[in-house]
Amino acid sequence: MSTKISEVKNLLEKRAARRRAGLFVVEGPHLIEEACEYLEYIVYCEKLPIVKELLDKGFPAIKVSREQFADLSQVETPQGVLGVARQVDVPLTSLQLATGHWLLIYCLGIQDPGNLGTIIRSADALGAGGIILSKGTVDLYNPKVVRATQGSLFHLPLVIVENDSQALAALKNHQVKILAATLRNAKDITAIDLRPSVAIVLGNEGAGLPDEIVTLADEKIKIPMPGGAESLNVGMAATVMLYEALRQRI
Repeated sequence: MSTKISEVKNLLEKRAARRRAGLFVVEGPHLIEEACEYLEYIVYCEKLPIVKELLDKGFPAIKVSREQFADLSQVETPQGVLGVARQVDVPLTSLQLATGHWLLIYCLGIQDPGNLGTIIRSADALGAGGIILSKGTVDLYNPKVVRATQGSLFHLPLVIVENDSQALAALKNHQVKILAATLRNAKDITAIDLRPSVAIVLGNEGAGLPDEIVTLADEKIKIPMPGGAESLNVGMAATVMLYEALRQRI
């Protein structure tokens, strides 16, 4: 048991351990239900309905005390169960980009776990076909990202790429239009046809998109903001842009 508990701690705390093992941690009954297809084992201190259901099926499980569970938990009010799951990201080549009208979000250098979780959840809610994450983006399997997605990371394809220029070139080769979200010399997103295959590229919260990525884009886009605020955070901006794409496609 101690070996498994040590594994859970490493997976919660260390990105390298998650990547090396190909595993990550989900916490709480809702995320356990969402992750069922990918679960390796659970750790619990409360016999919740989902725990009883898994135990009845003979699922691998480790029972710990409430004190031990509280030591593992990443939330202020522990929910009594967590699970170790297989990672869900897929290669870019698995997306059938030659068919259909794709709506993709490309996250390039986003650092805040809450922002990334919001983007994934909004993409799921508003019908995006997938999300691409640059190597410099916060870890998809960071516990804060996982919680913020509320299970949406299990609902749509998620791709992690090593080389952004190559990934963007591959998208262009499949007639996916690259739209760079930037305030510099950009068109209002409402003036852009979002019905063909598009990838909306979102940059780092502070620095935005690098010039070389903006140069690669087919269009530069921004959200029209007639009010007093100068900008939106990247999670909110992604949600607005995704909704505009949905509005055009309905």
